[in-house]
Amino acid sequence: MKKSTLSIILFVALAALTATAGATGYQVTVDNGSTANMFPWWPLAFPSGCRIQMLYDRSAINYAGVVNEFELQKTSAGTGNFAGAKFYLCHTSVGSLTNNFRDNYGGNTPTLVASFTNYLLPARSGFYPIPMSTTFTYNNADNLILEITYESSSGAGGGLYCGRMATAHRCFGRSSSSESGTTDTWGYNGRLSFSYYPAVAPASLGRVRALFK
Repeated sequence: MKKSTLSIILFVALAALTATAGATGYQVTVDNGSTANMFPWWPLAFPSGCRIQMLYDRSAINYAGVVNEFELQKTSAGTGNFAGAKFYLCHTSVGSLTNNFRDNYGGNTPTLVASFTNYLLPARSGFYPIPMSTTFTYNNADNLILEITYESSSGAGGGLYCGRMATAHRCFGRSSSSESGTTDTWGYNGRLSFSYYPAVAPASLGRVRALFK
């Protein structure tokens, strides 16, 4: 078989598999408002670290599956460096956050989905992904908490879009190890990407390439 024919077959196969892999995903955008808020990415306010919980209502997500990517919505291109940053996702039956971080889990154990020695906030506006190293299976029965902690920060920082909610949707403390914090009703915009078969594309593409070795 000629090389050009092999290339065409490979291209068609890769395109088909990519399309199939893309079709397995589902994306949900939670739009809580258009107010700009610098928490938690504000080194001036949190030079020695931060712990923050953001509550997302089940009714706003309304989908069950494997979360492969979580995105927040930046208001500007501002950036900064955040040392020892960690991101957690957790189911909760709580509909209004309290000032006790542990109680807000509602008896559940948070899942560490991303960890960075130094996390550089992307220097652009709009939705940006948290590079998750571990997936999270959302049950669509409970509310969802995104928790972010970091040990220190530097730079200008960047704002996030959010809006006022009917109940407390944010709790923050000024240390990564804070056990209690301050609550208010700010609810952050977020975008969740779901995929039931996150490994389909890489595994399948590998098999196709192997045919032409």
